[in-house]
Amino acid sequence: MKRIALLLSTAVLSVACGVRVEVVNPLKQLARADETVEIAWAEVADRLSGVTPETIVVEAPDGRQQPSQVLYNGGTEPQALIFQATVPAGGTTTYRLKCGEREAYPVQAYGRFVPERMDDFAWENNRIGHRMYGPALEATGEISNGIDIWLKRTDSLVIDRWYRPGFNYHADHGEGLDCYKVGRTLGAGAMAPYEKDSLWLGNNYVSYRVLDNGPIRIAFQLDYAPFRADTVMVTERRTVSLDANTHFNRITEEYTGDFDRLKVAAGIVTRGAGGRVLDILNKPIRMVGYWEPLNTDNLPDNGHTAVGLVFPCEVKVETRLGHLLAGTVIPEGRPFTYLMGAGWSKSDVPTPEAMTQLIFDESLRMENPLVVTLK
Repeated sequence: MKRIALLLSTAVLSVACGVRVEVVNPLKQLARADETVEIAWAEVADRLSGVTPETIVVEAPDGRQQPSQVLYNGGTEPQALIFQATVPAGGTTTYRLKCGEREAYPVQAYGRFVPERMDDFAWENNRIGHRMYGPALEATGEISNGIDIWLKRTDSLVIDRWYRPGFNYHADHGEGLDCYKVGRTLGAGAMAPYEKDSLWLGNNYVSYRVLDNGPIRIAFQLDYAPFRADTVMVTERRTVSLDANTHFNRITEEYTGDFDRLKVAAGIVTRGAGGRVLDILNKPIRMVGYWEPLNTDNLPDNGHTAVGLVFPCEVKVETRLGHLLAGTVIPEGRPFTYLMGAGWSKSDVPTPEAMTQLIFDESLRMENPLVVTLK
């Protein structure tokens, strides 16, 4: 009887003290700061009896609450718990999960449908902002499924403020601006079918669905009407997520149609004189980058925009059709995920070398994810 009581007491104490979460950084040459880790909600619920999305708390090593977010992936049931970990190179940091009262965490990633600006879908974090174009804009004749960039030098979220009536976000008022031109291109790293040495571009998205929306991650899906890629009709679903404290979006493309395999390319529009393809010496080639010429729209010096792409596999790189292209082949209906990031010389990416390092480090993170273990 005493042994049973002792076991029960130990179990209750374990729940009361919470569950340890060890986060290991396998990279000995790169410290990880504010990087998102994910734990399946089923595993959280199994280890913490009675936990709910309203009561889950992540405790940092210093005892303070670590901001966290429960993911729903567009549904009504919790799917995962995320928080951002900081781990030294080759080291381990231990966090703790427990039940408690969640604090009001600052929102650092956000996005929304913008009907007041021709159905844009805009999203941002505390480093960078983006948007893509919707059906109302297409109805005016302006067609593009490329990715736009909103350059920022502030940690604050700006979407709602910049979209206010009368605000000119094409001029820099001290926080940043939109001086990136997309037009009928892939813009900052969108993907398209690349058959017969031609890019086959879709039109503006026709529907959207928000999957999760802050405080750490904004995630959404865009669906596109069927369009022709050489001799076949294809449909496209583009899923995008952006976490706090990173320049890089995770983009998942899924093409369906009457084909077995489809040649595709993710591309960065090039600007001619003064632009520079970044020299990232990696074999096999799994990343590309581009440093834009000085932008002089509205002002004599809007700085330089930089864009980088990171892939999970080797890609074929070409500079043609007005783009820096990274090509691969994907099977019909199978999701393909890559990373797209952007930076600004007037913010925290001051030089081409800084952008090159940013892209290279992101590729290391992609290939060597943090290892999470519940104890």
